[in-house]
Amino acid sequence: MLNNQTFFYDLATATHEKLLTQLMNNDVLRKDILFAVREVQNDFGQALLYVSAGFVRNLYWDYAHGFATSTPLNDVDVVYFDEGNLSKKQDQQLESILYEQLPKVNWSVKNQARMHQKSGHVPYTSLHHALSNWVETATAIGVRAQKDNSLSFVAPWGFGDLFDLILRPTPYFADKPAIMLERIQQKGWLQHWTKLSVKF
Repeated sequence: MLNNQTFFYDLATATHEKLLTQLMNNDVLRKDILFAVREVQNDFGQALLYVSAGFVRNLYWDYAHGFATSTPLNDVDVVYFDEGNLSKKQDQQLESILYEQLPKVNWSVKNQARMHQKSGHVPYTSLHHALSNWVETATAIGVRAQKDNSLSFVAPWGFGDLFDLILRPTPYFADKPAIMLERIQQKGWLQHWTKLSVKF
C-alpha cells in the first residue's frame, strides 16, 4: 500500500535513475526530444519543463520486455507548473515552438497548475504534487535534460512500480479502479507488454 513514506530518495532510486539515464542516452529520438525541450526551456525561462508519462514509462517497459526497437510514441507529454499563467495559450505557444524544433513529434504541453480543474482535485501546489495525482504510479514520472546533459527526474511515487512492471493506481485513484482499468484496456498495455501486472 502506498503512503507518504514513498516520497523518498535512496540508493534504489539512484540506481533506477542511472539505468533510465543510460536507456535515454541510447535512444536517439528521446535524446533529441530532451534537448529540444531544454532549448525551449532556455527561452521560456520560467517553470521547469519535464517530459513525462509514456516517454519514460514505455522506455523501461520496452527494455524489460527485450524489444529490439522502441515502441512508437503516440505523443510526447511536456509538463510544467506555472500558477502565474493558467492560460491554455501559453501551452499552445510552447507546443508551436517545440514543433519548430521537431515537427514530426506529436507534442502535448500542459501546465499542471491548471489540471486540478479537470480531475476535480484541490489546486495543486507544485509539479511534484500534480504528478502524484496522476492515475498510475508508473506514469507519474518526468525527466528533463540539464545544462551539463545530465538528467533530472521527478517521481512522486518512486520508480518501484515501474521497475517491477506493476500497474497500480496512485492513492488518489485507489477508490476509482475503473478509471485505470479503462485506460489499460483502451491503450492495450497488457497485450503489448505481456509481463505487466495490475495491482490495487
